[in-house]
Amino acid sequence: GQGAFQHAPLYTAARMTRYWYCGSDPPKFVRDHVISVYAPLKPTMCYSTSESPSGDEDARFWQSEEECSCMPSPAAPPPSPRLPTKIYFCGQPGVWPKFDRALKANKCYFSTKLQKQEVMDAGVNVYPDEQSCQCHPLPSPPPPPPPPSPLPPLPP
Repeated sequence: GQGAFQHAPLYTAARMTRYWYCGSDPPKFVRDHVISVYAPLKPTMCYSTSESPSGDEDARFWQSEEECSCMPSPAAPPPSPRLPTKIYFCGQPGVWPKFDRALKANKCYFSTKLQKQEVMDAGVNVYPDEQSCQCHPLPSPPPPPPPPSPLPPLPP
């Protein structure tokens, strides 16, 4: 059964050749004629033409509808407008373990790495901005009482 298909007429294969392209990237002759006549093409739809796209290098073509893929590639997600949120907090001892350097309790710090909840769990207040981040020095301990004055030596 090797030569079974040789008697099939060749022209059917040639007549069936269709080229598939995306609405976002139509071939030149389509841009020139079809778009002005028909409704605008949908960028993510596949369209076919039987005209040979030869000489139209800037358009992409597929040989079959299955191959034609016009969906935007999910490779590059749109850049998220959300900047890392900055949280402000005082350098109180609760957050010290999260840093590799000493913090001052009366100084305001910010972080884009720490989560608000993390800092609050450490018992430290979180502020939305620098203005509201008030880190007053902790009240200083009262001065030690003066040492009792030495008693005058007793007379011998």
